[in-house]
Amino acid sequence: MPYANIHWIKLEKRLLNDYRFYSMSNEAQLLYVKLLMLAAETNNKMPKNNGLIKSALRSNQSESKIGDCINEIKTNFPKFRENKGFYFFREWGNRCNWIVRKELRGNSEGTPKEAIEKNRIDKKRLDIIRLKYIRLKGWNEKDLMPDDYARIHKAIKALLIKAKTTERVLQALNWVAKQNYDNWTMETVVKKFPDAIKPICPKCKGKGRFTNIRGYSQICDCAKGKSLEVEQPYNPRL
Repeated sequence: MPYANIHWIKLEKRLLNDYRFYSMSNEAQLLYVKLLMLAAETNNKMPKNNGLIKSALRSNQSESKIGDCINEIKTNFPKFRENKGFYFFREWGNRCNWIVRKELRGNSEGTPKEAIEKNRIDKKRLDIIRLKYIRLKGWNEKDLMPDDYARIHKAIKALLIKAKTTERVLQALNWVAKQNYDNWTMETVVKKFPDAIKPICPKCKGKGRFTNIRGYSQICDCAKGKSLEVEQPYNPRL
């Protein structure tokens, strides 16, 4: 589910050395930071009313002083704007956990902690799969170039979307490595993934035929066996 509320805002440390910030009065500096938090509370629609702002920020400044500080902020930070009814920050999505996507016009999924954990898990999964791929190819990771990493990671991410789990990706990697494809890559694993994860029949080991108790070769009743049965009629003496 998307965030019900914005959980955090960005307050970059470079702001301390930003001429626009430290050239303002101390009151305006404090109000600027408070307005960022108020924007998070109001979905970036702060009432254009100094009395309401004073109340919302629990400020002991007078309404006229708040108006003066707002004018300072508008002069120094052009992205702090106003319309008929509200004050707002331009490019607000870059200042908080709100992320606009093509498929989801809203804020990001989960909670901030979950998002951080997801990124850590994804990086760990990428490392595991990449190292497995490099070992299967017989390469030395030190010989890889930055563009090699980019290409490999792109394919791994595509695989994870299909496979859902790291184990299924590793299974597909092992399967492709055993097929003796010429110059196979992670892209090959992506293309061959549907074949790689097909369950292997325990009776015929994926060959479509098995030796029955009488010693005859018999077509299995699995999918592979059925495909062989269509190709040629069953002959128990084979």
